[in-house]
Amino acid sequence: MRRNTIIGAILVLMVAAIAGCAKQGYPNGGPKDEQPPKAVGAKPQNESRNFSGSQFSIAFDEYIVVKDANNNVLISPPMREKPEFTTKGKRLVVNINDTLQPNTTYLFQFKGAIVDFTEGNVLPSFEYVFSTGDRMDTMMLAGRVLGAHDGKPWKETVTVMAYREGNATSDTVAAAQQPDFVTRCGKDGVFAFHYIPAGRYRLVAVEDKNRDLLVGRGESAAWESTLVQASDSIDSANVTLLRISVPDRSVQRVLKAEFTGPGRASISTLLPMQQPALTGDSLVWRLNEGRDTMMVWFHNSKCDSALLVLSDTALQDTLKLRYRAPRQRRRRGGQRHQQQDNALIKTLCSGTSAFYDDLRLAFTVPIAAMVESAQVEVMRVKDSSVSHYPIVLDSNALGARIMATLQSGEEYQMRLRDSLFTDIFGQYSDSLVFKLAPRDYGTLVMQMENKTGSPLVLEVLDSRDSVVARRSVIASGEVRIDHLKAEEYHLRAVLDSDANGMWTTGDYLLGRQPEYIVYYSKGLKLREKWEMEERWTLTKTDFGRK
Repeated sequence: MRRNTIIGAILVLMVAAIAGCAKQGYPNGGPKDEQPPKAVGAKPQNESRNFSGSQFSIAFDEYIVVKDANNNVLISPPMREKPEFTTKGKRLVVNINDTLQPNTTYLFQFKGAIVDFTEGNVLPSFEYVFSTGDRMDTMMLAGRVLGAHDGKPWKETVTVMAYREGNATSDTVAAAQQPDFVTRCGKDGVFAFHYIPAGRYRLVAVEDKNRDLLVGRGESAAWESTLVQASDSIDSANVTLLRISVPDRSVQRVLKAEFTGPGRASISTLLPMQQPALTGDSLVWRLNEGRDTMMVWFHNSKCDSALLVLSDTALQDTLKLRYRAPRQRRRRGGQRHQQQDNALIKTLCSGTSAFYDDLRLAFTVPIAAMVESAQVEVMRVKDSSVSHYPIVLDSNALGARIMATLQSGEEYQMRLRDSLFTDIFGQYSDSLVFKLAPRDYGTLVMQMENKTGSPLVLEVLDSRDSVVARRSVIASGEVRIDHLKAEEYHLRAVLDSDANGMWTTGDYLLGRQPEYIVYYSKGLKLREKWEMEERWTLTKTDFGRK
């Protein structure tokens, strides 16, 4: 019995020991694998010469899968027939279906195509290269692709194509002919060609959405106008900058045409209208300030359907409109009501507007008549003193300006009496009362020295990179920008080669490079009541031009 007791005790100790051993190490199979696959060999080996087969394989240290090889594997020079990519355990097998060129170095770039089987860890980049001759091409090209407008890396995937000097038959070769060599930009816009022959190349970058290795109509592109020499090393002296932009191939068309209410309609176009004409029954129309929206009023205020014909430069469109009443909201007690704002006159004035000396009124219907010498009554709240200021009607009769001079830091009450305005339907305006408290703002004065020989456009950008002011600079002189809010700004200048007063995008198919932009060397922190003065001298070399 004692013996049995001893044996039982030993068994308990053994079970405990086994359990203890089982608890050693990491639970649930150990730490999570976060490492991408690692290449451990290739057949034939990487950088092989006199390659004559139709297959190669790469061995990895773990099981792998291939992810979207058509988009994530670049082959340079490109192959007409795409290879087949398969996996066998820990090996990637590539079957070549195209006829290989003699004495040519081929580079396979795996850009995120190789993923481990268990955890999905991606190998960001891997290259496999071989030569069909007895020597390996070893020259290189490098550069960076940045947005022509903001100088930042392009958000979308950019493919860079290289054409050998003898094959670059024209400046627009990339529109009709696939490249000799190809690579892709990283997220920072940097690209590099490896294993290419010596010589000079024409470089073209494209947001190649259809993966045809051509620059198509409407595709964003960048290119170097001169040939670039390949070298055996890469440094800052031989890095090429390509400026990419979206070509402006806009064709005028109607974007939206709809009733905005009974007897009222709106027509919006992609581009500003030049000399529009609108035909239809008993209507009046006006253009907005940007000339890309036409407001339409029918003499029948209950009109709910219309057939209109809009004509303009390169535009002829027949529009069939029908009014659809918005869904009514239910009131308490089960009754339905539809909220409508029938006020003829509204204020566009804001108590914190940067343009407090430009007080605006808006009308929901064009004004046909205004009382002669119409004025607004302005009372200063602090002492109840009253002044009167004239009102000037806009040319499109949809707005008006109050010609008042106000002081910052004061509170005002503005009053317009009724019947000052009569709209095209004979309706009179009601009285309008609103308050206003203008704030102090800053002023930027730029002493511009334009030595470029071309017009410039000066743009003021806020902290969100939004353009808050734009001025044309033809010759040297002072540029004054008033009513800027107290915050930090930065400036950029456009070499306005076509003198249209704005930045013009590039167009590869037309051979037109995007206009050059340069940024002022420092940010400008503007405060209330400040008048900040800066000097900026610009020459063609500042824009990278000789």
